[in-house]
Amino acid sequence: MCSIGCGDFFSKSGWHCQTVNVGSGPATYISTPITLPGGKPLDFYLIKRGNHIEFTDDGITIFALRSLGYALGDKRNWKGLENLGVRHGFELTSAGAFECVFPEDDLDIWGAKILRLMAAIATWEEDRFFEGDTDFSLTEEVEMLLRAKDPERKLLRNAALRVGKVDVTFDFLWGDTYVDAVAPVQQSINARLRKAVIINKSEEPVDVLFIVDDRDKKQKAEDEINVLGGLSPTILFSDFQAHYSSAVH
Repeated sequence: MCSIGCGDFFSKSGWHCQTVNVGSGPATYISTPITLPGGKPLDFYLIKRGNHIEFTDDGITIFALRSLGYALGDKRNWKGLENLGVRHGFELTSAGAFECVFPEDDLDIWGAKILRLMAAIATWEEDRFFEGDTDFSLTEEVEMLLRAKDPERKLLRNAALRVGKVDVTFDFLWGDTYVDAVAPVQQSINARLRKAVIINKSEEPVDVLFIVDDRDKKQKAEDEINVLGGLSPTILFSDFQAHYSSAVH
């Protein structure tokens, strides 16, 4: 009885590696088994620069996500992905490429960082899909409402909060309040319920607000708000909007 060969494992599990020529010379192209919906693998290049190695995905990731319908033509929607890059040691350039340069002797360290980045991107895509806002339209509506409600209050997109060893992301940090725009669909509610459970385990108090869109599915939104509201402060979009309107008049 023979063991599984290393080459067989890597090739059959989805890894692919080859030397290719790029504009500046030879590079190592690596295709990972971490995939987006439809089977598109997350790929990258490694290029030797003296005693250093340059990592780049050459904009493939942003392009692939746009092809899936994510509204990333607007660079304001890059912030969540940019934060992921920074968290793992990479830069998302203005051209839409994840990049970094590291010493060749640290390839073992950065190899792990690269895999963590790719896995985090796949998780970001899955979370955004389940939240039901791939075109960011609901997020933009809530952003406009938050800005109109209090123009002087600092508003940051795609804010991250560390709870224990878990990074929890929100659509906005509005002053000291973490805010999520929520579509009234089961996947979106379930994603926020998981988030609320994690937040409730925080040793420090966290100010959170979920805004549930009820403009097209009012009854559904009211049903879902009863579920989510049991764990965390939650309000209907129309109620939040009406409260703002009455406040300014």
